Amino acid sequence: MKKTGIFLVVTYLFLSGCSRNSGVSVVIGQPDQIGPIDPPYLPSVVYPSGLHLDLVADASLTHTYPSSANNPFGGAKEHHYLPVRYFIDLSRASLSERVSDHFRLSEYANPTVQRGDNRAYIDAQIVLHVQRMRSGLGRPLILNSGFRSPAHNQSVGGAAFSRHIYGDAVDIDVDQNRADAHVQAQEVFNEAQDVGVDFVQPLIETSVTVNGTARVSWVHIDDRGF
Repeated sequence: MKKTGIFLVVTYLFLSGCSRNSGVSVVIGQPDQIGPIDPPYLPSVVYPSGLHLDLVADASLTHTYPSSANNPFGGAKEHHYLPVRYFIDLSRASLSERVSDHFRLSEYANPTVQRGDNRAYIDAQIVLHVQRMRSGLGRPLILNSGFRSPAHNQSVGGAAFSRHIYGDAVDIDVDQNRADAHVQAQEVFNEAQDVGVDFVQPLIETSVTVNGTARVSWVHIDDRGF
């Protein structure tokens, strides 16, 4: 028994150490590994549901990414902005597959599909965090923006280094016509922080004016790795 216990501890420490290099993370409470969760992304990805997808290389799409050396945070963060090299082939993937208990692949990939594109990358860690937020809040969450290719991102006026192009950002819709919209937005914001999302955009930056009143339209979250 003692030898088995030592073996399990050593194995866990070994896998944890490897996760920093390979990008694969062992997540406590999950049946399998998920990942990779940070660049460099690998030729496959595993989601919290256990769904495993083999990805495809697309050099022409990768070439459209901005140089990581020019990222707004400098050299120390350069590895977080490495161009995505492998993508989900949406023409072959089943969009109805669950990536977590309450969410399907389609909910993260629909904006790409609607554009007629067939490549996307969806980060396993953001899927895990969105699911934990859904479970914590106990109500449905509507995802209105996930992955965007650099061209898609540019067409909607996104920042050049938007985390949406790296597949680890999601915008969660808020019904701005509800009287309690700000309360609901604040609850989503707080829950994102509670589950450990890397970045939650201040609500003042995602507000629109409705009948002279500023109301939050969406909550942006991302797992940029820092």
